[in-house]
Amino acid sequence: MTLSETAQPTVVEYGPNKRAQRGPSKAFRAMASPLGSLVPVVVILTLWQIGSMLGLIDRTFFPPPLDCFAALVNLLVEGDLLVNIWITVQRVLSGFALGVIPAVIVGITMGLLPWARVVIDPVISILYPIPAVALLPLLLVIFGTGSTPIVVLAGIISFFPTAVNSMAGVLQNDKRLSQMGRNMGASQRQLLWKIILPGALPSIFAGIRLSAGLALLGVIAGEFLAGSDGIGSLTWQYWQVYQITNMYATLAVIAAMGFTLTTVTLRIQRRYFNWTEGTS
Repeated sequence: MTLSETAQPTVVEYGPNKRAQRGPSKAFRAMASPLGSLVPVVVILTLWQIGSMLGLIDRTFFPPPLDCFAALVNLLVEGDLLVNIWITVQRVLSGFALGVIPAVIVGITMGLLPWARVVIDPVISILYPIPAVALLPLLLVIFGTGSTPIVVLAGIISFFPTAVNSMAGVLQNDKRLSQMGRNMGASQRQLLWKIILPGALPSIFAGIRLSAGLALLGVIAGEFLAGSDGIGSLTWQYWQVYQITNMYATLAVIAAMGFTLTTVTLRIQRRYFNWTEGTS
């Protein structure tokens, strides 16, 4: 009898993954919450403040965060910061709606209809790589000055990610589910609302969340270059006269607006489409 014949096969038994069964820890859940995600920002600002107080950071270019916060309070109380914030918020929401609503329709149509994809996809492939800010002079020629070219610029920037993601979401649907629905007598409308759209929603929402941030980017860029009001124009004006603390205060407002946009879209996704959580 050889050694290989007498050796017993090794059986490896895997026990339950206790860490997976316990789920995320309280510390992880706290850090993943909207307030918890601010902790790294607070730590960075604290280190920045300490570095300024110790003379390790040049106050000329990087004033202490507490001085910037005092400037922000002063602008809120005595300045016209709130008016300009409201102007920017209106532009962001208008540009976001202008870009995202047709983008979802176009993307789904491209995913459902091959002839639409053949016609529209090359156009998107040509226009998408063009920096949208480069179109601002053309928009100023067409629409003149004011809010309209800035809103259109935000709409153009936010259109492409949602359109591409919507098309990809429809194309990535499991074809076997649609075939099963047809075999069971489902109509085209039932296939669209019961199978195709629910399956495409994770990808669509990923595009919408990306577009929300890009809409803010487009509005701020437009206000920098062509706006006479709005938070972007205010930031540019403070840079021109070198009111550095006021400039940092308005930059903090822009960052807060971006954080709020991302958080709100994430909350809407969790509230109304919670089955897409973790898939987008």
